[in-house]
Amino acid sequence: MVENNDGGVSRRTMMHGLGGLAAVSMSGMTERQAEAALAAGVSTDPHTRDTYRAVVDAILPRTPGLGDEHVPGGLEVELEKFLIWDFNHFQEIRLETLAETADPTVGQLSADQLEVGFAPAAADSALDALLDVDGITEDAIENTVDELDGFLDDPLGVGGDGIDVDDLRERLDFGAVDRFDVSIADSLEEGSSGPATFDVVVETADGDTRTAMRNYPYGAVFPIAFDIVATEFILLGKNEDAVERGNEEFPGGGTFVQLSREDRLRCLWSIVDGGAIDRLDELLSTLIADVGILKFVVMAVNGLHGFGYYTEWAGYQETTMEMPNDRRLNVPPGEVQSREQTGYPGPQPGYAADWRHAIPGGFDDPEADDLDLPDDLTGDDVIDDPGGESR
Repeated sequence: MVENNDGGVSRRTMMHGLGGLAAVSMSGMTERQAEAALAAGVSTDPHTRDTYRAVVDAILPRTPGLGDEHVPGGLEVELEKFLIWDFNHFQEIRLETLAETADPTVGQLSADQLEVGFAPAAADSALDALLDVDGITEDAIENTVDELDGFLDDPLGVGGDGIDVDDLRERLDFGAVDRFDVSIADSLEEGSSGPATFDVVVETADGDTRTAMRNYPYGAVFPIAFDIVATEFILLGKNEDAVERGNEEFPGGGTFVQLSREDRLRCLWSIVDGGAIDRLDELLSTLIADVGILKFVVMAVNGLHGFGYYTEWAGYQETTMEMPNDRRLNVPPGEVQSREQTGYPGPQPGYAADWRHAIPGGFDDPEADDLDLPDDLTGDDVIDDPGGESR
């Protein structure tokens, strides 16, 4: 972890000494601002916003030609907010569960694994800045380059003239990010308990974004990882379309948004089925404690688009960023974007019972006598207790 120092006093030391919301104020926020940030739901920076906008644009682009009701894409309903909100509410970290130091044999997270900081604008390149993150060494970079070259030499690889550190340095770009810092704002003294509060600081040329969160800020961390994976994707020559630097549609994004729509999807899939996170493990592991989670993130990205776009989420309007129980449908049900596309008028008498027949040409209910069901219907989730009774 990089200690962001001014005058030799580490920022983390100051955080730990003061704790909680008072500590947040040391990073420039007043306590009132910190409380507002905690309640705001989604407050994000240009890099995070534009990276998810690029993902939304790839999965749910505008589709003119399918009918007026089908033209709007995911960007029209600001679906990137849905993704950011969900990832930022993905995991609550409790102070009493944190180990003092990382211990892979126990599998318990430590504070150091959850804190990260680097400043691309202060270094010669984004890679140099990333090297300053605790745990990433020159050896790690050399190992990564060796992995990439090894892949190129593989008969099943894509071929190439070899990759060196300068190639990695030249391609890796974190877009608008001048400084990225995630730290725990609470006291970590023995006996600390309760949900951890994370202080997220992203500095850009256009201003700083400072957010205090009571869940781990995966929403901001994953786009950093996407830029690294996209860099590898390009170096291995997996992009099928030209790379567009200075993408005006997503100006805050880094290497990832420089890919075409189709290549963005190919890049994300390389995480699931292309071995990308294995080759980049040493680079990614200090940003994300469990790099393997990225495979589930990619699957979730696809699923969340469906949940966000094809439900009534867009109809919540100003309450979209509230907790689910506090969201309110603020437009007539039939005017929600997804329902305009499907012709669904919202909850109506008979729809729940007739859901099987919603699609013209859909299937009929089978006759009970025709069902081929096993005799034992208890299922795999039934546990027999020592007394022999099932529960």
